[in-house]
Amino acid sequence: MLSASQSAEILGISSARVRKLASEGALDGVKIGKSWALQETSVYDRLSKKPTAGRPARTTGGTSADKQAPAHDLHSLYLECKQAFQFEPSLQAIEEAKTQEEAGFYMAVADYFLQSKQRELIAQGVY
Repeated sequence: MLSASQSAEILGISSARVRKLASEGALDGVKIGKSWALQETSVYDRLSKKPTAGRPARTTGGTSADKQAPAHDLHSLYLECKQAFQFEPSLQAIEEAKTQEEAGFYMAVADYFLQSKQRELIAQGVY
């Protein structure tokens, strides 16, 4: 376990930024009183990803259609989700979700494919 200041030194950012990343869940750690104890693996994993410094660049102009992912990327995503959620997600996958939103996403996608399969079976007269 590393302190926020040790993590900041490794990452080359301020201790305040480390605490913010930890509170947002971007770094794995535990808050003990007013201090953070961060997992070394999480800190070094972030370091290996080499995030760029500063705020993301603002885009000017353009429409929301310009910012959408290409259709082939979305189709690939759909196929990957369909394969991954052929059966309901395991309890382990949901428990290992980093946020409630992520766990909710897993359940919503699984629900979609389950309902789709049910409609298919009803159309075939199985139900």
